[in-house]
Amino acid sequence: MLHTKQKENTERICSNPKCNELGVYPAPKSREKLREYLYFCINCIRDFNKSWNYFEGLNEQELEVEIRKSVTWDRPSWKFGTKNLNYDFEENFKDFGNEINVNKKKVLDKKLENAFKILGLNSDSGLKEVKTRYKYLAKKWHPDVQNTNISKNNKDKFISITNAYKIILEAFTKPT
Repeated sequence: MLHTKQKENTERICSNPKCNELGVYPAPKSREKLREYLYFCINCIRDFNKSWNYFEGLNEQELEVEIRKSVTWDRPSWKFGTKNLNYDFEENFKDFGNEINVNKKKVLDKKLENAFKILGLNSDSGLKEVKTRYKYLAKKWHPDVQNTNISKNNKDKFISITNAYKIILEAFTKPT
């Protein structure tokens, strides 16, 4: 049994008055009536498609409007950075940013505090003092200077000293 849509298509005659074949292929009636269709046979639909011009009859200004609409898929859009949209966005999400910054600051403060402990310095030590202390500890704990039997532990100690020094240097050079 044929579905009603298929049955409908088999009984249609081509919309071309010079043709008597079955009209199976839909085509819009006009630019204004895009949801209303004429039905053509395969040969007539090919001719129709070759001659169809959606923009036919538009003046230059109307054509420019159509081009602009097609850039955004014919959906409304707003300029980037308009105050109302950004204000609402920032207002709704402002608390999330503060929590992240506070947590990052706590983690950075702990890392910095541990770095000063590793170097054996106070957190209020100056850059010159940090550099001097690092040079002293680097010479003392460098794996090449140490005995080969215990160099694995010394190598780990040297790495932690170097990492602590990098963290402290970063804190001194990073703008606040």
